[in-house]
Amino acid sequence: MTAERAFAIAGIIVGAGAGKRFGGPKAIATLRDGRRFVDAAAETARDARLSPLVTVLPPGVEAPNGAVYVVNARADGEQVVSVRLGLAQLANTTVVGVVVWPVDHPFVTLETVLAVMDGARRTGAPIVRPQFEGEHGHPVFFHRDTWRELMTVADGGARAVVHAYGTRVAHVDVRDRGVLRDIDLPSDLDAD
Repeated sequence: MTAERAFAIAGIIVGAGAGKRFGGPKAIATLRDGRRFVDAAAETARDARLSPLVTVLPPGVEAPNGAVYVVNARADGEQVVSVRLGLAQLANTTVVGVVVWPVDHPFVTLETVLAVMDGARRTGAPIVRPQFEGEHGHPVFFHRDTWRELMTVADGGARAVVHAYGTRVAHVDVRDRGVLRDIDLPSDLDAD
């Protein structure tokens, strides 16, 4: 068994939100190259060998090829609800952790995802976040030991879990502005 297989990491792309400010669900919004946000993230996640790859999407949105499709019918709910639905799909797997990726961060590079995964393997930290020029971003690795907190946190969602782990959270420096590019409005697609 290879070290990579022994330290298998799954992925969850959360994209079930209504995208009110964007004008519709971001999962099906398209980039300038014609790919849907969810497909761009899934392509990078597959290239990083995140497996299994779970996509949590609104009803009627087609999942990317090869991804586990989970429906979150509550587009108005908190993002942590989608994280929980994704984690439930991974409960009976042997993965050691998961990279949680908000669909509204479609510009994250493969190098960044690999750096987050490598940071998890190297440090053994329960949570690993990428940071660009000192600002933390997405996607974030959560070790399996944190899943109970993610499943039960009442207020603040995954962010509250990250804060609760404080200095035990590892940060990986990346040269990828995509970790900070949260696409909330169509005009955000044009920003540098």
